[in-house]
Amino acid sequence: MSKGSKRGGEADELNLVPVMNLVTILIPFILMAAQFISLAVIDSTLPAIGAPVPVEEQPEKPPLNLSVVITDLGFTVAGAAAVLNPEGPPVEGAPPAAPAEGEGEEKGPTIPCLEEGCPTPQSYDYKELVRLLGVVKDEYSDEENVILVPESRIPYEVLVLTMDSTREDPNTMVDGAPRLLFPFVVIAGGAE
Repeated sequence: MSKGSKRGGEADELNLVPVMNLVTILIPFILMAAQFISLAVIDSTLPAIGAPVPVEEQPEKPPLNLSVVITDLGFTVAGAAAVLNPEGPPVEGAPPAAPAEGEGEEKGPTIPCLEEGCPTPQSYDYKELVRLLGVVKDEYSDEENVILVPESRIPYEVLVLTMDSTREDPNTMVDGAPRLLFPFVVIAGGAE
């Protein structure tokens, strides 16, 4: 009869040293294999679905409804159902501009890309976008919303850099902080 088959005899002690050695060796490998990640959150809202709420009073200024359309040709900045003029609002009392040749044709973006076809995210003119949005903010100082309308093929990095550009102007400081432009960003469906 073997020792383990004795019924009334003493049981052998369990040797835990090899198991403890294995755990001691595995802990550093498990710690090295763990991935420590940091998450960043971009605060944005999606457009609301529903019927418009009727307004009893007419505001002094029409609402801005500022939108920035992002295409592979550049940025088109529009508001209140019209494309905004990059040189600023038209001067009152000035004669209306003569219709351009090819009137009715599709116009290019308000802020074209720095390179033909915007091959990289750095090809977009974010500085000019910030400048133009600063001009708009001067006119509509109470407005805080902007709607981004990216084409479906626009890279995510371009969308994030555009969101950053619409939120604040890092070149203009107010009370020791960058000037806020349009901090509330809404992402709409893609333009085609």
